[in-house]
Amino acid sequence: MRKPLLGTGLAAATALALTACGGAEVTEGMPSQIVWSTYGTGTSTYADVAAVADAITSNEGTNVRVITSDTAVGRLTPLREEQAQLARTGDEYIFGFEGDYDFATEDWGPQDLRVVWAPVAPHGLMVKDDSGIETFEDLKGKKFPQITANPSVNNKLEAFLAYGGLTWDDVDVVEVGYSDQPGALQNGKIDVLFQQVYGASLYELESAFPVRWLSMDDDSADKVEAVEEIAPSTEIGEFTGAPGLEDGESAKGLLYTVPVVTYADADADEVEAIVAAINDNYDSFKDATATTDAWNLDQAQVVPKEVPFHEGLIAYLEANDAWTEEAAAQQEALLEREEQLDEAWDEFVETEGADGNVHDAWVAYKNDNLES
Repeated sequence: MRKPLLGTGLAAATALALTACGGAEVTEGMPSQIVWSTYGTGTSTYADVAAVADAITSNEGTNVRVITSDTAVGRLTPLREEQAQLARTGDEYIFGFEGDYDFATEDWGPQDLRVVWAPVAPHGLMVKDDSGIETFEDLKGKKFPQITANPSVNNKLEAFLAYGGLTWDDVDVVEVGYSDQPGALQNGKIDVLFQQVYGASLYELESAFPVRWLSMDDDSADKVEAVEEIAPSTEIGEFTGAPGLEDGESAKGLLYTVPVVTYADADADEVEAIVAAINDNYDSFKDATATTDAWNLDQAQVVPKEVPFHEGLIAYLEANDAWTEEAAAQQEALLEREEQLDEAWDEFVETEGADGNVHDAWVAYKNDNLES
């Protein structure tokens, strides 16, 4: 469902930036303009989007504008209001699909979202080198960020705590905006920050004082299971080349998809053309950031996990022999899940009501009435 929100529009977006002005003729099948929402400037997520957008504008003639927001609702609202065609999100694409967290309200509920392209990126916890925080267990009692209106990031933060045998009750919770974390770490407001590991603001921190990453080197079954239980969309993996790491050094953090998404009713031919433009122009942007090298077909996720793929993406995968029986079966299961969610939400609102945020009640209702 894509119900319009009353009185919202682009007010939730914190910035509107024109990425490039295309003078070239627009490639056949491509829209003349794309508006794309994502995280704030200074994040590696934004840097990736800007690099890909610039390549599309330069090579395909499509003008791309990028809207930024630090909040989950802020990134999905322009998409829902049809003021953006694409959004690159954290796990709010999953939460929106399920109607969870910030989307467990009468105005939202389950959304018919679709994945357009799904590159994977590393994320981690950074501390000052002299912080005395050597292990995840050492986070106990420390000033720990809780990101404003960002359930996706807070879910990962909870998983990091669980890796150290901790919960939110074990730390001094500090409410902070996602893009405000580097400044908060520098001035001592928080003792640790969470970001995709190649953000420009993190390199600025490294130039100001020594920093390092808390590395998830202990692969004990209980630690891995604790992470998987809380953040099933992630896996523990290695990264290199981030600020705070010398040449040849590596650390381990959480790897997960930070996908480009849209709604199910987006035009299939345009989505397929956009997907083709991303993959075809890979050589133009692959070296632009530390993570754009993961944006090609060989490395992108080609089997849907928790949200269905858009039919335009499926058409592109089929044309490139990258759509499998496993992927088709998972797609069908997710589409069935979507139907169940839409029906269950209507029943839930009618019987239970949805006054305010009803996340806990809605999750309990799903557990009792839907197949897992």
